[in-house]
Amino acid sequence: ARIQRLRSRQTMTAEQLSSGKRINRPSDDPMGSLKVSTFTTEKRNYEQFQRNMDAGTHLLNTSDNVLSEATNTLLRTKELAIQSLNSSLLPADRDGLANEVASLRDHIRSLANTRTNNRYIFGGFQSTTQPYDVALGFVGDSNATEYEVGQGQRVRVTTNGGEAFGDGTPNTVDVFNNLLQLEVAIRAGFEGDMQDQLETLESSVEQVIQTRQGLGIEIGRLEGARAVTTMMQEKVPEALSELQDTDFAEAVAELKLVETSLEATLATSSRMMSGASLLDFL
Repeated sequence: ARIQRLRSRQTMTAEQLSSGKRINRPSDDPMGSLKVSTFTTEKRNYEQFQRNMDAGTHLLNTSDNVLSEATNTLLRTKELAIQSLNSSLLPADRDGLANEVASLRDHIRSLANTRTNNRYIFGGFQSTTQPYDVALGFVGDSNATEYEVGQGQRVRVTTNGGEAFGDGTPNTVDVFNNLLQLEVAIRAGFEGDMQDQLETLESSVEQVIQTRQGLGIEIGRLEGARAVTTMMQEKVPEALSELQDTDFAEAVAELKLVETSLEATLATSSRMMSGASLLDFL
């Protein structure tokens, strides 16, 4: 029985040295094995959180850059609207301003239909269809994608285009209709209509800026979660290693002790059994 126990210890210690793991199966240390399972699950969770944050950061930064460009484009449109109020402009001059407004409107539509990683970022859950069709109507939905970036913590990583560019409802300013009406007013030289559309343009700019501010809040939340995840990605593997990894110096000493004990036990057993017969045992 002693020889069997020593051989089992010898095998287990040799396995620990060859695998580099102190716990290779639950029977080696039931409580320790349970902790290893818990830490391993946490490690995988934080790895997934990291992947979610990387993907979320890309979406948020892309949306932020798009809205920044949209803001600059609307401010340029505002400059054109102010220029158009000059009563001394000739029809050709007005046509030139109106043409540029139309060009800027098309540019904003392309921004609103931005696509990255095989998805339209302003279409809500309708991520495979352009959110703004050729008639400049919003055909997306009001949903936003959320990613889990921590234990029970979710961050909104997209915004629907309706919040920034209008969805055709009274709740939002229709940026495209605003620019379309401004173009018409400039060509016709209707000063009153131009004034009205200039005022609406102020609301359009404010709407895009507010949407971008909302993205900024989500970016801040995501970066806060990233700091926690980065810390935990260092702590959890350290705890797992301390619990699971083999102490090689201790394992080598244990293996040497077991081998010495086994040799001594085998030698003693050999001497005891040497020359023995069935009569001796009887």
